[in-house]
Amino acid sequence: MFLLDTNVLSELSRSSPNPRVVTWIESAPEGSLAMSFSAVIEIQRGIANVDGRKPNKAEELRRWFEELLHSDIIFLPMDAETARLYAAMTMVPALRSFWVPDPGAKCPKLGQDLAIAASAIRHDAVIVSLDVGDFQRIHRHFTLPGVIDPEHGEWAIPVASPASATRQSPAPTT
Repeated sequence: MFLLDTNVLSELSRSSPNPRVVTWIESAPEGSLAMSFSAVIEIQRGIANVDGRKPNKAEELRRWFEELLHSDIIFLPMDAETARLYAAMTMVPALRSFWVPDPGAKCPKLGQDLAIAASAIRHDAVIVSLDVGDFQRIHRHFTLPGVIDPEHGEWAIPVASPASATRQSPAPTT
């Protein structure tokens, strides 16, 4: 299973998404793409943020998001095991910047990368992200099942478990 980071989902919402990302997604095995509750939070907040400035764009994003939620993408809910793992991650001082919002930010982020990582570990899912550096930092403290950059088709963190190792990434894009 491939767990799509919010930045990959957001890329797909653009009027002209990166063709390499689109090709990677389209070449994924049927039924292998997933999103976590964290992506729902981040996307919903993003739409609300746009709504005050560009209501037409926000409505377009709402329609796109509803289509995504009703597609065949697998939804990984928050469960007790994921929540406990997420809680453990928040106790690591080196990971504090992932979950403590910057109070001076114009629109403070809620730090969902730890929750995405917890979901990936819980469900043995490879994370698909355009910002692999954050997940590499998390991986230093919690072993992730794997992380791949769909734009470059490169593994940032090779698959970790025998179950993950049997999974094939879609062909690298050129």
